[in-house]
Amino acid sequence: MKAALLALFSCVAFAQTFELADVHPSKPGTLRQGGFIPGSGRMEFQGLSLAELIQFAYGVDNDMIMNAPKWLGFNQYDLVAKGRRGASDEGMKIMLRALLVDRFKLVFHTDLKPLPAYVMTAGKKINMKEAAEGSDSTCEPKGGGEEGTITLDCKNLTMAVFAERFHQYAGGYLNHPVVDQTGLKGGYDFSIRWTGRQVLDQKKEGTSFFEAAEKQLGLKFEEKKAPLPAMAIDSVNETPTPNLPGVEEKLKVTATEFEVAVIKKSPPGMQQSGGFKPGGRLEVQAISIKDLLPFIYDVDDNMVVGIPKWLESDRYSIIAKPPTEVSIDALKVMLRNLFTEQFKLETHKEEQQVQVWVMTVSKKGLKMEKAEPATPPGCKGAGVVNDLIHWTCKATTMKQFGEQFHRYANGYLDHTVVDETGLTDAYNFELSWTPKGRLNPQAPSADGAARDPGGLTFFEAADRQLGVKFESQKRPMQVIVIDKASPLVADQ
Repeated sequence: MKAALLALFSCVAFAQTFELADVHPSKPGTLRQGGFIPGSGRMEFQGLSLAELIQFAYGVDNDMIMNAPKWLGFNQYDLVAKGRRGASDEGMKIMLRALLVDRFKLVFHTDLKPLPAYVMTAGKKINMKEAAEGSDSTCEPKGGGEEGTITLDCKNLTMAVFAERFHQYAGGYLNHPVVDQTGLKGGYDFSIRWTGRQVLDQKKEGTSFFEAAEKQLGLKFEEKKAPLPAMAIDSVNETPTPNLPGVEEKLKVTATEFEVAVIKKSPPGMQQSGGFKPGGRLEVQAISIKDLLPFIYDVDDNMVVGIPKWLESDRYSIIAKPPTEVSIDALKVMLRNLFTEQFKLETHKEEQQVQVWVMTVSKKGLKMEKAEPATPPGCKGAGVVNDLIHWTCKATTMKQFGEQFHRYANGYLDHTVVDETGLTDAYNFELSWTPKGRLNPQAPSADGAARDPGGLTFFEAADRQLGVKFESQKRPMQVIVIDKASPLVADQ
């Protein structure tokens, strides 16, 4: 196990590299977003700190990065890179490691440190089937279960891959790295179902991931400190090396339609499943078109109005292959065009009164300090510590605060945030609150404050710690109006 983990940090001088890459500092206020479509060969990130890029590339948690300069978690960067189409997820991460070494001159060494972890061991009986040799290693979600349950159907997963992936899939439970001490060799096929942490904490009933893993798979998890390879930063540049001439133009995606696309109505009873396949192909089953509309228009759920009932109730299967490597934004355009063609979808934009969170200064006054002009902007999260989410932000305006925390605290800020503080300066602050799923399920008051005395809601935290108040009100906002949509001809 130690050898496998240490290999993760080995020299990347001979690793596969991206063909083209655009790396530059983000514009102030850029929202954190991005990723890559599996198999597409293209990676895009906006507004990520170098610490977050390192965590993604090397599969490490924030507390495994040592000796980091202060700016590592705050300065934000945009990154667009093109590699080989069909490259595996691990291959894309290896290319990102090489890119960080090349463009930021990242130099580090590893030290084994006792760090918080979940140690995974095998129980008396293993309830997993040995996988056929040479089969693809996949994990696909399955729908159709009770509300709040998560079901994954996995094929040919080694325990090392299990440890890495389920640290992400079950992050509400596995909030530390997972160390494989099962001693099991080869890949396994299995299905596992558990209740999401938020739902379990709210309803106080269901199956935790730990119970599911032990009863359904025969795997046990124990939280304790374990020797893990900490990443000690020796040197790293704050400013990346310049892009090659013309690289931004070469990386532009011009495709607006899928090369091949088929939409069919799913048979009754089919479970929702699917995702992206090798090569960037999209395959989903039994999905509601209504659920995809906020994604393709890049808006909140309540910003798409006039949706026919059949777009919500009917379930469709979609198979679509892009013509080349595509970005997530390009994929949204392709899906919009596909739905326009297949469902005769017609829309327009207009202002309507919709529910939003209005942000104002509390009656007791502001409790944040103004940032010095030279302070680098950005926000750094420390995860969940002692049942509290903690964020530190520097040189952040109120407009940026609303945009960023609409994502960071979306369990509370489930609608667009409108800044009515009247403040134009940038501020430094720290904010800690209880995740919504860990509060008792009691109805909030009219201003959004929870009545639960055992936790601190985001709204209470913002008021007490920052002097910022949030109220749920209606404001005129631009929405997407569905003017016309027709079921597929075969469905009528």
